[in-house]
Amino acid sequence: MGIIGDPIAQAKSPAAINPLFAACGADIAFVPFHVPASDLFTIWAGLKAVPNLVGFGITLPHKQTAIELCDSVDPVAARVGAVNLVRRERDGSFRGYQFDGRGFVGGLQSKGIAIEGRDVLIIGAGGAAAAIAFALAEAGAASIKISNRTVEKAEAIAESVNKGFKREIAKAGTPEPEAAQLVVNATSLGLRDSDVLPLDAELLQPGMTLAEVIAEPETTRILGMAQAKGVEIHSGIHMITGQARLIVDHICEIWG
Repeated sequence: MGIIGDPIAQAKSPAAINPLFAACGADIAFVPFHVPASDLFTIWAGLKAVPNLVGFGITLPHKQTAIELCDSVDPVAARVGAVNLVRRERDGSFRGYQFDGRGFVGGLQSKGIAIEGRDVLIIGAGGAAAAIAFALAEAGAASIKISNRTVEKAEAIAESVNKGFKREIAKAGTPEPEAAQLVVNATSLGLRDSDVLPLDAELLQPGMTLAEVIAEPETTRILGMAQAKGVEIHSGIHMITGQARLIVDHICEIWG
């Protein structure tokens, strides 16, 4: 089993998932594949031609593009518009699944971080952001503001969430956190120390929670700055561990 992304050196999923495969006696190894965006279509065809490949995880920047390449997708992935797991089905077809949202919420819950009745700010509008928005709405968030440089993408996610839950819970807005919010950096900004910050750290204050989707480094620059200001922080590693068991169980359901 693989995980595809560009870059891929930061991927923490193999370290979380391989011990789970070993513990349940599955003869499956989970390894990273560096797949540049420009080569995704070519490499996808190659992956499909490998008979003993049972599936692969998907990380940035492929989560939304990959949904078009899957032979089928499950309802959650279709609703979100992005996949983060592809499983080879019994008939050899590639079916896309989405565990980012459930994994992120599970990670928050494992650390006792409140979601129900809370206002949320999500920075970013990629596949992970969409999945997290749906999952937080399902977990009882009071409101969700989505901020992205391309406003139309944020508006599209908000509209999709509102349509899915038949109420006006989400909207597009500015990346300015408000008192007591759960703030989620769902962008790739933070993978490198040279990255610009996803939001103005001066706006963070105690009572807020700043959560990442980035797992490497476990404490990004913005998390470190938030912690120094007395803000509760939550590393992206918890999203990885939150969805690891879900992914392993799903693969082992037919290939374990």
